[in-house]
Amino acid sequence: MKNLIALLLFLGAPALIYGQVGREVSGTIKDSTGNSVIAATVKLISSKDSLFTRTDVDGKFVFRNVQSSQFLLSVTSLGYRGFNQRYLFKNATTPLRLDPITLKSQNNLLNEVIVSGTAPVTIKEDTVEYRASDYPVRENSVVEDVIKKLPGVEVDKDGNVTTQGKSITRVRVNGKDFFDGDLKTATQNLPAEIIEKIQIVDDYGDQANASGIRDSDPDKILNITISPNRNKGVIANVIAGGGGDARSGTNTNVQNDGRYQLSGMVQLMDNDRQLSGLINLNNTNASLFDFAGGGNQRGGRFRSGGVGGGSGSGITDTKAGGLNFRDELSKKVSIYGSYSIQNRNTDTYQNSLTQTSGRDTTFSVSNSSIRNSNSINNSHRLNFNLEYKIDSLNYLKVSPSFNYNSTNSDSYNTSVIMERSKQDQNTQSLSDSRSPAIGGDLLYNHRFVKRGRNLSVSFSVNNSNTKNDQDAEDEFRFYNREDLNLYTDSVSNRRIYTNNERFNTETNVTYSEPIGVYSRIDLSYNYNRSSYDNSRITELDGSGGYVPVDSLSNVFDYSFTTNRFGLSYRYDREKLYNFSVGVSAQPSLLEGYSESNDVGVRRKNFNFFPNARFVYNFAKSRSLNINYSGRSSEPSYNQIQPVVDLSNPQRPIVGNPDLKSAFNQTISIRYNNFDPAAGTFFIVGLGGNIINDRITSNLVRYRVPVVRETGTSYNLIQETQYLNVDGYYAANGFYSWSKPFSERKYTLRLNGSANYTNDVSYNDNLENIGKTWSLSQGLRMQINPNENIDITPGASYRHSWVNYSLPTDFDTKNTTWTLDLNARIYFLKTFIFGFDGSKNINKGYSSSITSNPFIINTYLEKQLFNRRGRLRFQGYDLLNEARNVTASTSESGTYMESSTNRLTRYFMFSFAYRLNRFGGVNQSDRGPGGRDGERRREGGFRPEGGPPGGF
Repeated sequence: MKNLIALLLFLGAPALIYGQVGREVSGTIKDSTGNSVIAATVKLISSKDSLFTRTDVDGKFVFRNVQSSQFLLSVTSLGYRGFNQRYLFKNATTPLRLDPITLKSQNNLLNEVIVSGTAPVTIKEDTVEYRASDYPVRENSVVEDVIKKLPGVEVDKDGNVTTQGKSITRVRVNGKDFFDGDLKTATQNLPAEIIEKIQIVDDYGDQANASGIRDSDPDKILNITISPNRNKGVIANVIAGGGGDARSGTNTNVQNDGRYQLSGMVQLMDNDRQLSGLINLNNTNASLFDFAGGGNQRGGRFRSGGVGGGSGSGITDTKAGGLNFRDELSKKVSIYGSYSIQNRNTDTYQNSLTQTSGRDTTFSVSNSSIRNSNSINNSHRLNFNLEYKIDSLNYLKVSPSFNYNSTNSDSYNTSVIMERSKQDQNTQSLSDSRSPAIGGDLLYNHRFVKRGRNLSVSFSVNNSNTKNDQDAEDEFRFYNREDLNLYTDSVSNRRIYTNNERFNTETNVTYSEPIGVYSRIDLSYNYNRSSYDNSRITELDGSGGYVPVDSLSNVFDYSFTTNRFGLSYRYDREKLYNFSVGVSAQPSLLEGYSESNDVGVRRKNFNFFPNARFVYNFAKSRSLNINYSGRSSEPSYNQIQPVVDLSNPQRPIVGNPDLKSAFNQTISIRYNNFDPAAGTFFIVGLGGNIINDRITSNLVRYRVPVVRETGTSYNLIQETQYLNVDGYYAANGFYSWSKPFSERKYTLRLNGSANYTNDVSYNDNLENIGKTWSLSQGLRMQINPNENIDITPGASYRHSWVNYSLPTDFDTKNTTWTLDLNARIYFLKTFIFGFDGSKNINKGYSSSITSNPFIINTYLEKQLFNRRGRLRFQGYDLLNEARNVTASTSESGTYMESSTNRLTRYFMFSFAYRLNRFGGVNQSDRGPGGRDGERRREGGFRPEGGPPGGF
């Protein structure tokens, strides 16, 4: 309590001491169309002040510690008339928010400007901003259709978005999470006509955004800004369809008749008050929400493009719904959050081949397996956020959350192991798991009156508990070494009860102190503690029923605690460049105890690592970013438990309590350049990382003699051990280039990447170095000669290979060529023909996996009711060749190929209807052809539509 009182006094005292020094003056600069004026020069002059600043990407400016209540404000920006106005206020210390200032265009300059049809891209440090009006799409398009046109951004067939060599992980609408940041829920449902800007942001977290201290790796997020004239109204759409294919899929032997979809969305918007509802029922592999972080599958939504159908693994029946809300309760308090629920029933068939090198080619192990499984998953997700802007200096955010997942699965796996002799293992498993999780985050930020001085405190607590009950039946078959005839077999029945509970608390404190006009010293402290209570009880079926077996059970608890202290120097010249350099020290403590074996673990560790960041802005459209950071990572539960885990008798795991924390150093360099005159966009990046004391595995294989009545057989055991090794390093590079031609009627895009990894593992106690290369190159052309033709052909190439230092008798080289074509042709005013074709040519895979599918999707659509409705007939995978083929390598020198079933050929009739109403005007009230909301090539919305109104 004393510490809490002292903290409150510390937070409140500066406001009392400095509260009489001056006041904050802020405002917004816009042009006559309502768009923000970026980088406008703003000067504030009085008898006591002479201040200067520039507007940010939202046209905002702020002056702090203004001494006088009478001042002259001057605003200048290229292409606009100058603005000069005197202000007179009463003497006080309360912040002043000036009325928005509108700059008028300077006619003599505008008459000399030639609009080329190219789109300006604003690059500001960690943000790349695109103006949506410069990327025209047809009416009834969704946000994803605009994103596909953005230079430097790629959207795959499943709707996943990548840029600058990284995946987009979250989405925000007007700066706030939409359905907990679920990407495709926003991009595949929100209409394109409501958006004003799209931003790609390097996000370092809420605390870094508030304090300015960035000491971690950023996430890539997408922020969608809604146009002011589209921020008040109603968006509603619904789609219903049914169909199928009575013929069995040749790859899956699954009847594809009985396909259906029913989905809808309603969004009510009243500026800062918004409410959205979504529902989706289908068996076309279309997931509405991404609960597992793996991404949603395409299809089943009201879309102007796309063909529908899912491309995920397995056959899935989904029922999902959710609500998203946002409200500004006052000028100081805002709330937002969402609730989502989803039920998924998935049938999966997988054929895989795993190969592991050994001490010589005769000791290499080949394992081929076939797995059939059915899983039923139920998920709930609830999150809530409250933001309280206490005053101009204090900010508070509270974010509780709750998640619940339950899964019932039934699987059957057949495995054939070849190593000198043959060995089969057939496993049938039934499992039931439940995973509730509850937690919350709290963030408080205090800006002192002195510019640049800042204190930020965050606290989070999270608790999760995973319980899993499993019934497993294993059948082992051993063969004679010489003639591979069946020698003997055995059966094992097990019941496994697993309970894993994790409790985590984290506190982070940062403080910034200015030491000059541009310089700051940043201090940081982080406390993190994770405690785990784990138990795995195994029972075997004996003569008297199921009996607990201590050798197959394990009760083990452990905790990992870190304290990180940081000190850094930051220099910021605002629009020109900024950099920071610093060091961090992190002591850690790992403690654990095994009740099953009465074995304890206690180990201390200490890491010391530097960090650096440099950003240089050559211009608004050109920048250079360099980042260096270090971090440590703890061993996992399976890696440190000091007992043998015999959950799978054929694959025992032996933990190592002496493992150290791994230390990872990462550097990245990125250069962005956009030429507004030519419309050329170019980005290139390089990166690398080195891991010291990397935690890797040692696969030790040995034979165990089994004496039976028929004789002695030998059971092949592959035991996994863990150790720390040095020698891991990786390097990667990527580039993306695009250029429009003929007033954006044609756009050429090139992108490529190269990745190299030098990994170290152990096989049979021998060091095995794996050198992995991956090269890719892509080419894509957007062809839009007129508004009725939209064609996008593309080609890509990917080649990867691995060289191991230990001998192997298998080939790890594989190549994939992909040719694809997406087209939409508009004819007879209200008809649309859509085509989506993709041909994969795979080389280097095993004969049991190889597949070169040619996927053809197509549809014919008739638009109705002034294009508010549409009737569509579509066919998915017309040649019935859909299949997922993948290849991967693991740290243990193991190479795996797999082929998984997909939803194959089916046909569907569907009807969809959309109703959008903004400011009292609905779609039927638009201009000729109902195309009022379509954007012209020179940018901006057409002026028709009437004054704003309510709904």
